[in-house]
Amino acid sequence: MHPYDVRASDLDRERVVEFLKAHYADGRLQHEELAWRTDAAYRAVGLSELDRLTADLPARVAPRRRRPFPLVPTVLLCALVVTLLVVVPPEAWLALFFVAAIVGLVAFLFVAPIAVPMLLLAWIVHLIVRATRPRPRRVGWR
Repeated sequence: MHPYDVRASDLDRERVVEFLKAHYADGRLQHEELAWRTDAAYRAVGLSELDRLTADLPARVAPRRRRPFPLVPTVLLCALVVTLLVVVPPEAWLALFFVAAIVGLVAFLFVAPIAVPMLLLAWIVHLIVRATRPRPRRVGWR
Protein backbone atom coordinates (compact mmCIF):
# COMPACT_ATOMS: atom_id res chain seq x y z
CA MET A 1 0.00 0.00 0.00
CA HIS A 2 1.32 3.43 -0.94
CA PRO A 3 1.87 5.94 1.89
CA TYR A 4 -0.49 8.43 0.19
CA ASP A 5 -3.26 5.92 -0.39
CA VAL A 6 -6.57 6.70 1.28
CA ARG A 7 -8.37 3.97 3.17
CA ALA A 8 -11.56 2.73 1.57
CA SER A 9 -14.85 2.99 3.42
CA ASP A 10 -17.61 0.41 3.46
CA LEU A 11 -19.60 2.68 1.15
CA ASP A 12 -16.70 2.72 -1.34
CA ARG A 13 -16.57 -1.07 -1.30
CA GLU A 14 -20.34 -1.33 -1.83
CA ARG A 15 -20.17 1.13 -4.73
CA VAL A 16 -17.44 -0.93 -6.38
CA VAL A 17 -19.44 -4.15 -5.93
CA GLU A 18 -22.51 -2.49 -7.49
CA PHE A 19 -20.29 -1.25 -10.33
CA LEU A 20 -19.00 -4.78 -10.89
CA LYS A 21 -22.51 -6.24 -10.80
CA ALA A 22 -23.65 -3.75 -13.41
CA HIS A 23 -20.80 -4.78 -15.70
CA TYR A 24 -21.61 -8.44 -15.06
CA ALA A 25 -25.19 -7.72 -16.13
CA ASP A 26 -23.85 -6.04 -19.30
CA GLY A 27 -21.83 -9.18 -20.07
CA ARG A 28 -18.36 -7.74 -19.53
CA LEU A 29 -17.52 -10.05 -16.63
CA GLN A 30 -17.86 -13.80 -16.21
CA HIS A 31 -19.46 -15.22 -13.07
CA GLU A 32 -16.14 -16.48 -11.66
CA GLU A 33 -14.46 -13.15 -12.32
CA LEU A 34 -17.33 -11.30 -10.64
CA ALA A 35 -17.01 -13.54 -7.58
CA TRP A 36 -13.24 -13.03 -7.45
CA ARG A 37 -13.45 -9.26 -7.86
CA THR A 38 -16.29 -8.95 -5.36
CA ASP A 39 -14.31 -10.88 -2.77
CA ALA A 40 -11.25 -8.74 -3.45
CA ALA A 41 -13.34 -5.57 -3.18
CA TYR A 42 -14.64 -6.54 0.25
CA ARG A 43 -11.06 -7.31 1.37
CA ALA A 44 -9.60 -4.08 -0.06
CA VAL A 45 -8.01 -1.66 2.38
CA GLY A 46 -7.20 1.33 0.18
CA LEU A 47 -8.88 3.12 -2.70
CA SER A 48 -6.01 2.17 -5.01
CA GLU A 49 -6.90 -1.50 -4.57
CA LEU A 50 -10.49 -0.76 -5.57
CA ASP A 51 -9.23 1.25 -8.53
CA ARG A 52 -7.10 -1.70 -9.71
CA LEU A 53 -10.18 -3.96 -9.58
CA THR A 54 -12.13 -1.69 -11.93
CA ALA A 55 -9.36 -0.17 -14.08
CA ASP A 56 -10.15 -2.30 -17.14
CA LEU A 57 -13.88 -1.51 -17.09
CA PRO A 58 -15.38 1.60 -18.71
CA ALA A 59 -17.14 4.09 -16.50
CA ARG A 60 -20.88 3.77 -16.69
CA VAL A 61 -22.66 7.01 -17.47
CA ALA A 62 -25.97 7.26 -15.69
CA PRO A 63 -28.85 8.09 -18.01
CA ARG A 64 -29.90 11.68 -17.63
CA ARG A 65 -33.21 12.12 -15.95
CA ARG A 66 -35.68 14.22 -17.83
CA ARG A 67 -37.23 17.06 -15.96
CA PRO A 68 -40.98 16.92 -15.67
CA PHE A 69 -42.78 19.35 -17.91
CA PRO A 70 -43.82 22.40 -15.83
CA LEU A 71 -47.58 22.23 -15.66
CA VAL A 72 -48.47 25.56 -14.03
CA PRO A 73 -46.63 27.86 -16.51
CA THR A 74 -48.05 25.87 -19.43
CA VAL A 75 -51.61 26.19 -18.18
CA LEU A 76 -51.13 29.93 -17.55
CA LEU A 77 -49.71 30.46 -21.04
CA CYS A 78 -52.60 28.57 -22.65
CA ALA A 79 -55.11 30.60 -20.61
CA LEU A 80 -53.43 33.85 -21.70
CA VAL A 81 -53.51 32.84 -25.38
CA VAL A 82 -57.17 31.83 -25.21
CA THR A 83 -58.05 35.08 -23.44
CA LEU A 84 -56.24 37.15 -26.05
CA LEU A 85 -57.93 35.26 -28.88
CA VAL A 86 -61.37 35.86 -27.37
CA VAL A 87 -60.92 39.49 -26.29
CA VAL A 88 -58.93 41.00 -29.17
CA PRO A 89 -60.90 41.46 -32.41
CA PRO A 90 -59.64 39.81 -35.63
CA GLU A 91 -58.88 43.17 -37.30
CA ALA A 92 -56.38 44.00 -34.56
CA TRP A 93 -54.65 40.64 -35.08
CA LEU A 94 -54.38 41.32 -38.80
CA ALA A 95 -52.88 44.77 -38.22
CA LEU A 96 -50.47 43.35 -35.66
CA PHE A 97 -49.43 40.65 -38.12
CA PHE A 98 -48.63 43.20 -40.86
CA VAL A 99 -46.66 45.44 -38.48
CA ALA A 100 -44.69 42.44 -37.19
CA ALA A 101 -44.00 41.30 -40.78
CA ILE A 102 -42.65 44.72 -41.78
CA VAL A 103 -40.49 45.01 -38.66
CA GLY A 104 -39.19 41.48 -39.20
CA LEU A 105 -38.35 42.14 -42.85
CA VAL A 106 -36.47 45.35 -42.02
CA ALA A 107 -34.61 43.65 -39.18
CA PHE A 108 -33.72 40.73 -41.45
CA LEU A 109 -32.36 43.06 -44.15
CA PHE A 110 -30.15 44.93 -41.67
CA VAL A 111 -29.12 42.07 -39.37
CA ALA A 112 -28.70 39.13 -41.75
CA PRO A 113 -25.65 40.48 -43.66
CA ILE A 114 -23.82 40.71 -40.33
CA ALA A 115 -25.30 37.79 -38.38
CA VAL A 116 -25.02 35.05 -41.00
CA PRO A 117 -21.24 35.38 -41.56
CA MET A 118 -20.67 35.73 -37.80
CA LEU A 119 -22.66 32.56 -37.11
CA LEU A 120 -20.79 30.70 -39.85
CA LEU A 121 -17.44 31.85 -38.43
CA ALA A 122 -18.47 30.86 -34.89
CA TRP A 123 -19.52 27.43 -36.14
CA ILE A 124 -16.16 26.89 -37.85
CA VAL A 125 -14.28 27.95 -34.70
CA HIS A 126 -16.44 25.59 -32.63
CA LEU A 127 -15.62 22.67 -34.94
CA ILE A 128 -11.89 23.42 -34.76
CA VAL A 129 -11.87 23.70 -30.96
CA ARG A 130 -13.96 20.55 -30.59
CA ALA A 131 -11.65 18.58 -32.91
CA THR A 132 -8.49 19.64 -31.07
CA ARG A 133 -9.77 19.15 -27.53
CA PRO A 134 -8.43 15.99 -25.87
CA ARG A 135 -11.12 13.53 -24.87
CA PRO A 136 -10.50 12.01 -21.44
CA ARG A 137 -11.37 8.34 -21.19
CA ARG A 138 -13.35 7.64 -18.06
CA VAL A 139 -12.35 4.35 -16.51
CA GLY A 140 -13.24 2.78 -13.20
CA TRP A 141 -15.89 3.17 -10.60
CA ARG A 142 -15.31 6.78 -9.51
